[in-house]
Amino acid sequence: MKLQDSSTRGIIRHACELAAHFRELIQTFPDLHWTFEAESQPQASGESDRLALEFDGSRFEFRLIYALKPSVPWLEKLEFSSSPPRPLLVTPEMSPRVLAACKEHGIAAIDLNGRAWLRAPGLLVDRGPLQGRSFSYELEPRNIFVGKSARIVRSMLTDRERVWTQAEIVRRTGASSGLVSRIIQHLTSQGFVEKMTAREFRLRDWLGLLDFWADSDRLPKRVRSTLYAGFLGSPQELAQRLQKWAASEKVRLAFTQWSAAWTRHPYTEPAVCSAYMDRPLGSVALDALGLRPVTDGGKLRLHTPDDEGLFMETQEHGGLTLVSDAQIYLDLLKMGLRGPDAASALRDWEGFCRP
Repeated sequence: MKLQDSSTRGIIRHACELAAHFRELIQTFPDLHWTFEAESQPQASGESDRLALEFDGSRFEFRLIYALKPSVPWLEKLEFSSSPPRPLLVTPEMSPRVLAACKEHGIAAIDLNGRAWLRAPGLLVDRGPLQGRSFSYELEPRNIFVGKSARIVRSMLTDRERVWTQAEIVRRTGASSGLVSRIIQHLTSQGFVEKMTAREFRLRDWLGLLDFWADSDRLPKRVRSTLYAGFLGSPQELAQRLQKWAASEKVRLAFTQWSAAWTRHPYTEPAVCSAYMDRPLGSVALDALGLRPVTDGGKLRLHTPDDEGLFMETQEHGGLTLVSDAQIYLDLLKMGLRGPDAASALRDWEGFCRP
């Protein structure tokens, strides 16, 4: 269904705006007949009108709850405090995490982009967003897995059990205290992080956060990759040689993918050596290492990242500098040469994301 109304895009800042846009939205569902039970404005509590849905000869009543930024912990509490009529969450934009929580706890929900999950005895409506709609909440981060935001997530995943403070994250990532605060608040609202004290927090669902990152990660968009060939020996011998050269030339280097996974938790013996480097190899370096660029079949794969924050979270094992466990997993997950198998084995290992 394509909407022609030019007002189907916008930033929502207040509950009254949310309510007004919602009233317009529900008129665009021709097969669902809605009736407002009251004409009141949203209350301070976030609750407002009652809404009735007539569908296939049956009537279903809902109690509207407007929320600019619903959190997973808040939804969990809403499940136990709900009373007839059933609550219907209305929000500018539902993240996959919030939508999954609504489904898990049986809470009906609609966002301004037309995404709908309506559940009641005898009723199930599950629809994706409508074409042409793009609403979001004013303070909602758009992508937490890029730039300095990704540094924050990467740091926390270096130790899945650690209790952190904001000052520690600021120091490790080089991000501003304001950005760290916003990202932590967002992760908390999504149920990935929990507050321990006023200043301390920890990962609540590290595996869910890792899966969420993996779903949005696109390696080709965040690195420039080059394949190299030459008389290099085995991938592990090449890794030791490259490590020694990088140290002598003061080049920032961190191994990833097959070589790193094998070093951390041997499973699939590497056929390719793969590493991040802070700059592309020049002609002098190529001659010194006996390498030449190729388009296919190379035994060495070097990635130059867009954000140097990747080098802020490295670890030393087996005489090699490796990226973090979470980064190894992400880099392997969508690669060939049994990359997904090695990634799964690493994630299932008890030492994964532990120092």
